[in-house]
Amino acid sequence: MDHAAAVLSPRSPEQQPKVADFHSAHREVEEALRAVVGELRAEHPGDGELWSRLIELHQVQRELVEQRLVQRLEALERVRDALARLRELGPVSEILRHGASALSDSSGLDRVLLSQIKDSRLLPVHAHFRDDEDGAEAAVEALREQPLALEYPVVEAELTRRRRATIVAAGTNRRARPPLPIADGRSYVAAPIVLDGAAIGFFHGAHADRDVDSLERDAVWAFADGFAQVFERAVLRRRVREQRRQLRELVDWTDAMAAELSEGAIELEVASEPAAPPAEVDGSRLAELLTRRELDVLRLMARGDSNKAIATELVVSEGTVKFHVKNILRKLRAANRVEAASRYMQMTGR
Repeated sequence: MDHAAAVLSPRSPEQQPKVADFHSAHREVEEALRAVVGELRAEHPGDGELWSRLIELHQVQRELVEQRLVQRLEALERVRDALARLRELGPVSEILRHGASALSDSSGLDRVLLSQIKDSRLLPVHAHFRDDEDGAEAAVEALREQPLALEYPVVEAELTRRRRATIVAAGTNRRARPPLPIADGRSYVAAPIVLDGAAIGFFHGAHADRDVDSLERDAVWAFADGFAQVFERAVLRRRVREQRRQLRELVDWTDAMAAELSEGAIELEVASEPAAPPAEVDGSRLAELLTRRELDVLRLMARGDSNKAIATELVVSEGTVKFHVKNILRKLRAANRVEAASRYMQMTGR
C-alpha cells in the first residue's frame, strides 16, 4: 500500500517525470501494480479501495505512455526542423560543420560527434560539446590521432552491417583501442549514416552526466537518416555546379577559337607552317600577328586591367579573355602579362 500510495500521490509540474526518468517511472508503476495485485490475492480479496488504486495505477501507466508518445513526436519534429535548417546552408562544408551542433540542439544531447568511415576506420569530421568547445576539439584531435578501427568487438562494426542505431551500454567497447572520446563511462547512442545501402559515417551522442534513453536513440537515428539525404543532395548540387562551370569554359573557349578563325585573313597561297615571330617585334607587324580582338585585349592589359575588368570592357566572358591572353603571350613570345604589356608599349611608342 505504501508503495502504491507514493506512486499515486499528486505531483506538481516540477515533479512530473522527465525524459530520462521515464524508464524508472514505468518500473515504479509496474512494481506498484504487482504489489496491489499481490495484496488483493493474498490478504484483501474483494477490498474495493485496492481495486480503485489498481485502476488508478493503470491510468497513471496510460498517461506515462501517452506523454512518452507526445515527447517522441515533439523530438521528431525538432529533428525535422534542424534538418530543414541544414538543408538551407547549401555548401557541403557548411553542412558538415554544423551537423553535430544541429543534432545536439534538436535532441538535447550534450555531446555529439560526427565521423566518416574510411578504410574501415572512424575518422572525426566535427564534434559539438555543449558549453565545452575545448573538450570537443580535444575529442576530435584524439580520434584523429588514433582512429577507431571498425572490427570485432567494436559495436559500430556490427552497426555498419545492420544499418541501424543503438544504445551502446557503458563499457561495451572497453576492448576498443582507443576508446570513443565522448561517453566518459556512460552509455551513448551510435547511428550510422547510410547512403545507397552502405554506411559512410556515424553520429555518436551522449550526455555529460547521465545515460541516454530510447527516445534520444530514435531522435539520433531519425537525424542520421535525414542527414544522409541532405548531404547527398548537397554533393549532387556541387557536382552539377562544377559540370556547369566546365561547360561554360568549354563554350567560352569555342567562342574565342571561332572568333580568332573568323577574324584571320584568308589569302590564296600554299598552306605552310606559320613562321615563329622574332624575339623582338616592331609596331608595323603587331597588327599582322594579333587579331583585332587580341589587340583590344593587349591594349587593356597594357593599361593594367585585370581579366575581369577586360571582360567587362569588351562585354565577353572572363574565360574568353583568358584564352586571348594565352594566345597573345604565345605570339609575342612573352613570359607573362607584364612582358607582353611592355612590348606593346614599346612597339606602339606609348
